[in-house]
Amino acid sequence: MDHITENQEQEEANARVVLIVPKSHVKTVKSALERAGQLDRSSKIVPEQCGNHTTLAAHTTLKQGDVVPVRETSTTQASGTHGETRLSPFEYDFVKGQNVELPTGKDALVPVQEVVFQQRMRIPTTIFYPSIKGDANADLTEESSNEFKSAILQNLDLEYLHHETELAHHAAEASPLKSSAMKSPMHRALKEALSTLQDSVLAEMVLSPEVLISAFPDGYSIYKPMLLLPHNAFGSTAWEIFLSRHAVDSELLAPVWQYVAASVGATHVAINSPIPPKTNTNPNMDSGANQNQENILRRPINLVPIHGDFGPSPTLQTISCPTATDFEQALWVTAKQNGIWQVWAPLYTMFSRGNIREKTRILNLAAVTTDLDEASAAVDLYAGIGYFAFSYKKSGEYRQDGIRRVLCWEINPWSVEGLRRGAERNGWLCKVIKGDDLCQLRRTSAYAPNGLACPSLNGTDIQKADFWVFQASNERAKSDYAAMSTSLGLVCQLPIRHVNLGLLPTSRLSWSIAVDMLDGQRGGWIHVHENIGIRDVESRSKEIEGEIDKLVERRNGGTGNMAVRVKHVEWVKMYAPGVVHCVLDVHVQGVL
Repeated sequence: MDHITENQEQEEANARVVLIVPKSHVKTVKSALERAGQLDRSSKIVPEQCGNHTTLAAHTTLKQGDVVPVRETSTTQASGTHGETRLSPFEYDFVKGQNVELPTGKDALVPVQEVVFQQRMRIPTTIFYPSIKGDANADLTEESSNEFKSAILQNLDLEYLHHETELAHHAAEASPLKSSAMKSPMHRALKEALSTLQDSVLAEMVLSPEVLISAFPDGYSIYKPMLLLPHNAFGSTAWEIFLSRHAVDSELLAPVWQYVAASVGATHVAINSPIPPKTNTNPNMDSGANQNQENILRRPINLVPIHGDFGPSPTLQTISCPTATDFEQALWVTAKQNGIWQVWAPLYTMFSRGNIREKTRILNLAAVTTDLDEASAAVDLYAGIGYFAFSYKKSGEYRQDGIRRVLCWEINPWSVEGLRRGAERNGWLCKVIKGDDLCQLRRTSAYAPNGLACPSLNGTDIQKADFWVFQASNERAKSDYAAMSTSLGLVCQLPIRHVNLGLLPTSRLSWSIAVDMLDGQRGGWIHVHENIGIRDVESRSKEIEGEIDKLVERRNGGTGNMAVRVKHVEWVKMYAPGVVHCVLDVHVQGVL
């Protein structure tokens, strides 16, 4: 019995997660696991089995009307004079997340046109599978499995594949995590650096470099010149004991982090934390009435620098009214996605790697890439550092009648500066309108033939600019743009065909602004970002369509000449269990 128990415990300890996904997603999932250091390279990626038989191979050639053998039953029967094999057909139910058996008998032979097959592949990982105690082969309950899957996919930035991913488990090698970790340059460097510490430093706590490395998570990100460690980097008991004696930013560990950073081409190290939906107004206050103020600047207040100079610490002054010196002294990091550079100061602004799905979609969206009768403009009412604005501009490059200019509104001065630096890094011209220039512009009447000119905004530079960035809230976006036309001449007034509303959990407050800014003659698209319950996507889409239709009718004086339709709903990623970040492509028809 002792031997059996020992084997069971060993199997439980070695149980690792297997992700089962459609073959079309294998490359995406494999790449995400590699980035996180969680791909089990000791096992192969293989097709998923149905019982003892492999699912229909992708290379199988079928004709419409053919009978499809999905999975054989335990018995074979003759049917009529053709001697056909009776089969128990299965199809994959994406809602239930499992194969569903179709009725057997006479109707069990399913024509090709009635069943859609997707070959599914098993991708082994190094992620521990939390087996039921005492039974290594037991599966998690449906509820706990769903939560566990959500957590895994969120860590991999693959939340949008939640419905197409199944969890399974397999017995891995005795120490796959250690083997995987040693393949990572960062983990190797960390072990080497810890080994340079005096033996007594770790011995007094009954620790060793090997123990600390085995307890260190696999994933990390590099945004040069910063190495970003995951939020649970020091969450293990071993690291808690170690850091209770020696602070993470102590002189003892400074050479360790310097060596680790250099191993991946970085100079700074920090620990990642999520962007909180709410924050204190005063980052130095311990408590108070303003403790739960909405984090409208989307500032990563819990990012913890470990090594290197990150610039001025956030204060009320540096957050809301940074100086040129503050910008100069701050650490700015970079990322490149789809050939587009983005720049931000990690102490003051956020970056979400998971938004790459929507950025890529914009670059290839037919409504964006199709030339019209003249050049146009796009609007981003929540521009940030240019997350989506850059993709709109990139789509219009080298096209005479594509998107020529992107108009941005952003309230966070650090995001505006990041947008400006990123635009320049990509070779684009960017003009920021703020402070006195913005005040003077807003005194200009957009409807007066001889409106008050704004001298500082005149000249060819701004007329050639690829981005006009208004450092302000977006309530006055329409009049801001109209005033620019009065001040600079109507040559600058490009028709607006796309308005991006990238604020979560909802951008409802800017829907009317988007409708008013959209070109009334040609119509266009409003891209509405919204967090929606998975079961409510269809009903919520109809509600949003109806509400925007009312706004369009009000704009047109009740004539109702412009039809409004939600043409597409894109599931970007899972925002929380049961809640998905969606983008609704709302088309507003023009009168032409």
